[in-house]
Amino acid sequence: METTKFVKQLASNNRVVRENALDALQKYMVTKQFKSAKQAQFDKLWKGLYYSMWFSDRPRPQQRLANELSDLYLRYFDEKDNNESQELSLNDKAFIRFSKAFWRVICIEWYGIDRHRIDKYLLLIRRVFFKQLKYLKLREWHEPLVSKYLDRVLQAIPLSGDPKVYNGIPIHIIDILFDEWERLALEGEEEEELEFEEKMEKMTEFTANSPFPKIIAIFEKIRSNYDNSKILREKIKTEVFGDKRMQLWDVIQEEEPKKDEEEEWNGF
Repeated sequence: METTKFVKQLASNNRVVRENALDALQKYMVTKQFKSAKQAQFDKLWKGLYYSMWFSDRPRPQQRLANELSDLYLRYFDEKDNNESQELSLNDKAFIRFSKAFWRVICIEWYGIDRHRIDKYLLLIRRVFFKQLKYLKLREWHEPLVSKYLDRVLQAIPLSGDPKVYNGIPIHIIDILFDEWERLALEGEEEEELEFEEKMEKMTEFTANSPFPKIIAIFEKIRSNYDNSKILREKIKTEVFGDKRMQLWDVIQEEEPKKDEEEEWNGF
C-alpha cells in the first residue's frame, strides 16, 4: 500500500486503474488488522495518499481524487456504532488515528508545497475537513468521540497555535469553516428554495445541537494567547468573531472582540 506504484495508480487518469487501486485501498482500510494498527501505520498511509495528490496534475482528476480521498473517512462509519455505549468503537478509534495522520502529514509537508500545487492541497483540506465533520455528524455527535476529535486532533495539530504549524493551514480552516459548516447543516436541502429566515432557523437549530461552539472555543483560545502569531490572532478576530453568521446562528449574542494588547495601551 505504500509503494510508488500504488500511489501512481491511485492518481492515474485511467479510470479502471484508479478504481482498482481505490477499491484495494478501501478494503485494506476496514480490515480489523489495519483498524487496530498503531498510529505510525496510519501516518504512512496518509503519506502515500499525500503523494497520490502530488502526482495528480490536471484540475478535474485533482478534484475527483480529493473527493475520493476524503470519502475514505466515511468508510469507518457503521450505523451499529450509534448505540447507548459511551465507549469509542474500533471504527471511531481508527477514524481518530486516520484524522491525526492527515493533519500530521499536511503540517509536515506544507513547507515543500510549491505555488503550482498549493490549490489542490487547499481543496484536499476543504474536502477532508468536511468529511471529518460529517463522520461526527453521522455518529450523532457522540460526546466522547467529539471530545477526542477536538482535543487530540484539531486542537493538538492544525489549531494548536504551535509556531511549527505554518499559518496558512489554520488560516485556510478559518476561510472554509463557516461555508463548510453551512454545507454540512443543509446537506440534502434545496438551498435555492429556502427563504432566508427559514435557512437561518435551520442553521440555528443545527448549530445549537452540535459541537460548533466548542470549535469556536478553540479559536478563542488561540486568539487569547498573545504568544501566538499576531497575524493568526487578527485573522480569528476579523474572520471568525467578525463573521455575521456568529450572531445569525446564535453562537454569540453580540460581537465583542477582544482588543490586542497594543490597542489597550493608554500610556504616555
